[in-house]
Amino acid sequence: MLCFNAKLDFSKEALVLLRHTEGSGSVQVTFETPILHDKNLLCEIRGRPIPPGYGGTADMAYYCFAVAVSKAQVSQVELQAIEGGFSARRLAPIVLPIIEKEPANKLAQLPLKQNEIQECPTISVTCPDTGRAGNTPIRFKASVIGGKPRSEVSYNWSVSKGTISQGQGTAVIEVEVTDVDLEGLTATVEINGFEPNCARVASCSMAIP
Repeated sequence: MLCFNAKLDFSKEALVLLRHTEGSGSVQVTFETPILHDKNLLCEIRGRPIPPGYGGTADMAYYCFAVAVSKAQVSQVELQAIEGGFSARRLAPIVLPIIEKEPANKLAQLPLKQNEIQECPTISVTCPDTGRAGNTPIRFKASVIGGKPRSEVSYNWSVSKGTISQGQGTAVIEVEVTDVDLEGLTATVEINGFEPNCARVASCSMAIP
């Protein structure tokens, strides 16, 4: 067995093993240069017939050829073999499909396990009463109940209207907004510091009758 280090990237490449059998160990076998045609890699294995008058061994001979292909450029490998014992004959082609899989960094997000669910908090945002005195800021408050933090809990706020005047990065913010913009004002908070798969966004919208 011949071993070698080809340093293949199997997320982008495939290693195809092509098997060939000869009825005589005296047959000279060659692997022709592959030809790429419309993402179909054509490979041909030839066995040179024994010249007339020469006797060959009766031993079976087994060969295996390794071909490294790019998954992006090759969709299938077609092997056409020509047996070359005492008489040459072409064998039926063998087609091997090349399947391009998604890289590991693109795998779908797995569902949460039971222990991970227990580590997730319940997040909500409380809206203030619709009335306010004068032009006082509107206050929104985030509530985080339960869960098991993996790091320091952080708050990242955003608002659909107005400007956050105080509290960015904390559980409570104040938003400066005009009376005409009160209706439909939405405050959204993103909580970080827990299991990455946990739901971490909550919001609340003002409703003016």
